[in-house]
Amino acid sequence: MKIKNKHGFIFKIVMFFAKIFKRKPIIYNLNNDKLSNNAIFISNHSAASGPLTISLFFPVFFLPWGTYEMTENYFRRWSYLYHIFYRKKIGYNKVLSLILATLFAIISKRLYKGMQLIPTYPDIRLRRTINNSIKVLEKDLSVLIFPEDSNSGYHEVLLKYNTGFVYLANSYYKKHKVDIPIYPMYFHKKSNSIIIGKKEFIKPLKDSGLNKEDIANYFKDITNNLAIKLFKINDELKNEWYMNWYLSSRQVKYYKN
Repeated sequence: MKIKNKHGFIFKIVMFFAKIFKRKPIIYNLNNDKLSNNAIFISNHSAASGPLTISLFFPVFFLPWGTYEMTENYFRRWSYLYHIFYRKKIGYNKVLSLILATLFAIISKRLYKGMQLIPTYPDIRLRRTINNSIKVLEKDLSVLIFPEDSNSGYHEVLLKYNTGFVYLANSYYKKHKVDIPIYPMYFHKKSNSIIIGKKEFIKPLKDSGLNKEDIANYFKDITNNLAIKLFKINDELKNEWYMNWYLSSRQVKYYKN
């Protein structure tokens, strides 16, 4: 896998036009220091919205994980998009799924190539995913992973995290004796906002006796708590905006009288 520290030309063009129509999200960083450019970022998926928004506007360059079907031929990509992604995971009807799968399958391979998508596999080939991801981290770049178990669709309250990111962090530590930072994140489509939790490290969690499933569940709980914090922040800002508007409105009326 040839790794570049910038996006491909096709993806840059798509990003340019997508940003015209897509509103930039509000990003809240709970860390006291600047985000590391060499880290593992994990986030909820939020259907198609999460990957798109994060890819367009996230302040750190990364290479994302994504299912291997999206790197194969047109018919494999179409089949995955229609049967799995749009019908099963998002729940779109047959007609809409057919239209979207047919159109997106045309451009998806070039798009994902420009993103330098790291293919993920449900079998022993996952080792290939880990090895490629380690190469990315060794170049002082970051990896973005969506560990949410989406067999029952995508949920605002996360039900389960898969353990691939734990495997990656542990493998990197075993090879380099470096505890790569892991940043949990939560994206909320309705409020168009992202919250980035404080960085965590794999070694202290393992030293405390947690196995890989426990660690994945730990991060799942952190991410759900981040969602609660995000909702509270947005509510407070909304109330503050309304209060400022209300006071301003009363002031204008006062002067008019």
